[in-house]
Amino acid sequence: MIPEHFKQNIQMDIQVFGFEVQVDYRYWWPEKRSDEVKFPLVCHAEFRSDVPIISPTGYHSHFFYAELLKHSEHGSLEEMLVAIGEHLARQNGYEAPERGNQLSLF
Repeated sequence: MIPEHFKQNIQMDIQVFGFEVQVDYRYWWPEKRSDEVKFPLVCHAEFRSDVPIISPTGYHSHFFYAELLKHSEHGSLEEMLVAIGEHLARQNGYEAPERGNQLSLF
């Protein structure tokens, strides 16, 4: 069973490694066509940013099978989208700074 918090179409702002990213998430993509269908085949998340964190252009369209949501351990939609965004950033070559290795002058 797909958790209810994934069953929505929403636009939200998230933080990916401290950078603001706008996400347009569609559970029903492109739209719900019939009430007989229990869940969609694919879901879609569109990531946009003013900085090239997600991709060189700052835009990335990400499709995934809705079936994967049945097995998700993410407690919220935002948590899942941040995880996807961080994965895309790493694929794009971004290396997040490790905690504890930052020097302070004062």
